[in-house]
Amino acid sequence: MRISTRMHLKSKRFSSAISALIVMNGCTPPAYQPLLPPAYMQDLKETADDSVSIPEAEALPLKDEKPSSPQIEAKEFNLNQVIQTALKADPVIQSAFENIHQAEADLITAGLLPNPDVSVSGSLMPLDRTFTVDRQGGPPQFDAGISMPIDWFLFGKRAAAIVSGRHGVDIAAADFANTVRLRIASAISAFYTVLEAQAMLELAQENNANLTRVERIILNRVALGGVGTIEADRIRLSIFSSHRDVHARELELNAAQNQLRALLGIAGNVQVAVKGSLDVADPAMPIEIEKAFELAEENRPDLLSLQRQLDKANADIALQERNAYPQVVPKIGYTRQFQQQAIGYPDANSWGAGVDIVVPLFDRNQGNIAKARSVLIQSRANLQAQLTALRSEIDQAVRAFASAHQVLINDDPGQLDAARNVRDKINQAYELGGKTLIEVLDAQRIYLETYRLHITSRSSYWHSLSQLNAAVGKEILQ
Repeated sequence: MRISTRMHLKSKRFSSAISALIVMNGCTPPAYQPLLPPAYMQDLKETADDSVSIPEAEALPLKDEKPSSPQIEAKEFNLNQVIQTALKADPVIQSAFENIHQAEADLITAGLLPNPDVSVSGSLMPLDRTFTVDRQGGPPQFDAGISMPIDWFLFGKRAAAIVSGRHGVDIAAADFANTVRLRIASAISAFYTVLEAQAMLELAQENNANLTRVERIILNRVALGGVGTIEADRIRLSIFSSHRDVHARELELNAAQNQLRALLGIAGNVQVAVKGSLDVADPAMPIEIEKAFELAEENRPDLLSLQRQLDKANADIALQERNAYPQVVPKIGYTRQFQQQAIGYPDANSWGAGVDIVVPLFDRNQGNIAKARSVLIQSRANLQAQLTALRSEIDQAVRAFASAHQVLINDDPGQLDAARNVRDKINQAYELGGKTLIEVLDAQRIYLETYRLHITSRSSYWHSLSQLNAAVGKEILQ
């Protein structure tokens, strides 16, 4: 009968232990999916011509080693390839993505249960003599106990920490989206800067070649006695100036290529070029400032991050207020007293239970609560400051695009051909002796300035369009 009772008690204890483990396991929070903000420039349709070969990055060892840059086979990129390559290979974007992993790790930490404390000790042990019935002492005893805090459950501390951690993951996701927005906008701007630099270099080379042809004409006329050597000296000065212009344009192109290479995550000495055109087939219509501001409020991930920081600040206040509640640690212990030899009584088993409670007389987490409330006020101020700055940014972007659009619309498409025809006809007339060198150089200067304005007006249009899209946080103009 005793055996049956003991087995029943052991079975009940085992069932209770299993039930406790199930309850503890049920306290584990499920995997949290962050609230992703709208993606900027990631809905492009990739075509066969847009594919860029980028090998998968190998797992890096834990020791500090310089990571190798992905080797990109393509050396010439169109706009879609620039965006896709920046998303895949830009180390700044990859670094920003790790902030989400770190926030998720903080969320895991917030959801972990506290570890139980186990204590084992022996006490009342004989020191200088053996305990006997005639010379009693002790009796020696063995103590084992286990304790575990429950205030995380009792006062909701763990639940509040999980809520705060989830807001942290949402903030990290919004910050990552904002990093993507800024880096993609920079890559698009660098793409058009390279296009502009390439066009300016080609124009400078064309100008140099044209002046070289004029020099040959002058040298022939000098040899025939048609003109004096002063015209030969004058054209050489123009050619020297043209050479300096070519070198300056080459440096500008190299600087633009280096900027684009960095945005694409290319660390090696790879020559990067872009393919595309600055021509505008169908100019987009400007947008109103208020409409652009409303779209920016809906799509800008930096604003979303600040709004989520407000939510986290409120959650942190609730967390710190809950942390002000005392720590409650129940404990249970087992004691074995060895009495037979020490005092002549049978050895005895016993148990005990208790609760340790920290009395919050002085430290009631006042400092952290005050800090959390200050962070809330600071977050509100940061959001208001960003909205104010956004208004200025949108206003400037809309006006810049409207100005570039107006210049493009008013630009006479035939003036470039007219300037080229005037230059060629004056060159032909000069070769026949009907025009002066001053007229030739003046026609060349007018053609050069007209072509430069043609290039810069179209480059300004594309730059202002991409900047407006980036300021809004969405591709509203194409």
